[in-house]
Amino acid sequence: MGKRIYNGMIPLMADMVGATVGKEAGEMVRNAPPGTKPYREDLPCSPRENMKLLLEHKIPRYLPMAGDTYPITPDIICERSYDNVTGPDWFGCIWSFEPGIGATIVKPGDETLDTLEGWQNKIQFPDLDGLDWKECAQGIEKYYDDNRLSDWWLQVGLFERLHSLMGMEGALEALMEEEDLVAELFDALTEHKIKIIRYLTKYFRAEMICYHDDWGYNKDGFIPPAVFERLIAPNLRKIVKAAHEGGAYFNMHSDGRIERYIPYMIEAGVDMWNPAQTVNDVYAIKKEYGDRLVLNGAMDEPWTNDPAAGEEELRSYVRKKVDILGAGGGFYANPSTFTGRNKGIMTDELRKYGRYFYERK
Repeated sequence: MGKRIYNGMIPLMADMVGATVGKEAGEMVRNAPPGTKPYREDLPCSPRENMKLLLEHKIPRYLPMAGDTYPITPDIICERSYDNVTGPDWFGCIWSFEPGIGATIVKPGDETLDTLEGWQNKIQFPDLDGLDWKECAQGIEKYYDDNRLSDWWLQVGLFERLHSLMGMEGALEALMEEEDLVAELFDALTEHKIKIIRYLTKYFRAEMICYHDDWGYNKDGFIPPAVFERLIAPNLRKIVKAAHEGGAYFNMHSDGRIERYIPYMIEAGVDMWNPAQTVNDVYAIKKEYGDRLVLNGAMDEPWTNDPAAGEEELRSYVRKKVDILGAGGGFYANPSTFTGRNKGIMTDELRKYGRYFYERK
């Protein structure tokens, strides 16, 4: 068995980058030295200080962008398989590694439940009090970066847990036909998430919680708004509140076209939403909610993956995004292209154009 690394994000990020960017890039992530890294000398303050301005809905000193935060999570949290390869999680769900995406999924046929009837006797919640949080906190200290904001991943939210237990079809049927049982399960899962957050904010330098719960796909949300309002929204408020009470910001990760749920995110007090995919009308969202919700991402148009995309076309695209989404703050620029050349061009333009963007304004 290899030496324990304590930071559960290392294998996850290395595998994801290796699958989407290239094996060499993945190994660079895996072997990168931990700890504080310098930032550019031309910046007037550290990315960490700048991120706090952004998340307080103030005007940043310069454009915040990918790399100004760093993902981290204790390896004792097992919402998926421990090693990001295969095996059961805390709840008995069997995860299998998918090389194409560099992550684990519960494959069809591997679901734990076919009904929520009697779920209390079928699902065993982990004993969080029995975990050695203090020892893990000591082991993870070497990963802290004083110049960047720590972003603590808390994966498999309420809806994701439901369909990891039952499969997507079973989960959607349960929302419609077993709402009372879903509500009971979600209440229990919410208390579980809150307890984890309290441990994170007590023992670790948890500056931001990145809570994962994908509510949609490219065309729409999975959950009818009335059902979302009854089952998801009240619990989201409790989870966000726990993060804020612990002194952490709240970064909501939810893929797909989920703009219909944004009012509930605002009501819950979510500080930032990623990846803010462009299947949503991100410009309209910026106009309506930009003073209350930071958009993280919003740079994933499919053409940006084209290796033949023109350099000036990519740079012009970046400037337009910054001009619209960065106006008044509230934008964390994060290109999602998997094409290394294109990402390099876009990142270079973000650094150049974003450095003095707010000073020019």
